Amino acid sequence: MKSLEIQNQELRQLTQRNEDLENRVAERTAELRQSLEKEKELNQLKSRFITMASHEFRTPLAIISSSSGILQKFSDRLSADKKQNHLQTIQNSIQHITQILDNILMINRAESEKIELHLEALDIIVFCRHLKEEIEASSTRHTIDFSYDLGEEILDNTLIVQCDRKLLQQVLTNLLTNAINYSPNHHLVQFNLTKQNNQLIFKISDSGIGIPEADKVNLFESFHRASNVGNIPGTGLGLSIVKKCLDLHKGQITFDSQLGKGTTFTASIPL
Repeated sequence: MKSLEIQNQELRQLTQRNEDLENRVAERTAELRQSLEKEKELNQLKSRFITMASHEFRTPLAIISSSSGILQKFSDRLSADKKQNHLQTIQNSIQHITQILDNILMINRAESEKIELHLEALDIIVFCRHLKEEIEASSTRHTIDFSYDLGEEILDNTLIVQCDRKLLQQVLTNLLTNAINYSPNHHLVQFNLTKQNNQLIFKISDSGIGIPEADKVNLFESFHRASNVGNIPGTGLGLSIVKKCLDLHKGQITFDSQLGKGTTFTASIPL
């Protein structure tokens, strides 16, 4: 017969094996639960995409169809200026669709963790000025007032920083175009750049419709749009892209908004 000590040792080994098996089962169960949750989130994301796409693509496609039809049927009766206007309308609609697709691809890459941070030397003042001018050129209804206060470190109105140009452009373009889209015509958009605690701080303020309290908690979710946007076009992807780009920079974004009075977004990235 086995001694009591051997029996106890075998019992301890059996107990340990059972504990190990239970731990592996628990870990596997947690992994499966996490996979199911992820699949559920992806299915919801696909559903929201289909809803958004069917709505957002419909208008520009209808405009393209209308303008191209007019050019096809009545080209001989239209003046050169009217032909040019219809061609420009078609071009603008194509750019709008392209931007929607670019945003969707950006979100997909971010969700799949396929975006990498590529830092490069960038004159941040020149970069912001050029971006302001590009956005103003595409929207004649608003003026962007760009200002900066970077202390004594700048030399000849130049400050070279290390950041990802493409990601930063995504952040600022989305915030500035949102400020324009949700503001009354001919209102000023404030665009301010400062440096504090070794961080670049970008502040974009508008005097637009503001964000309802109930929408603030979900503001950075993909495809989420505030309940008061009405017929203002949009995909609900802009702020989600902003958040993901800033996360890659290890940056942050906050906002302050009053309904009917306007919104200020503050984005910061560490230097």
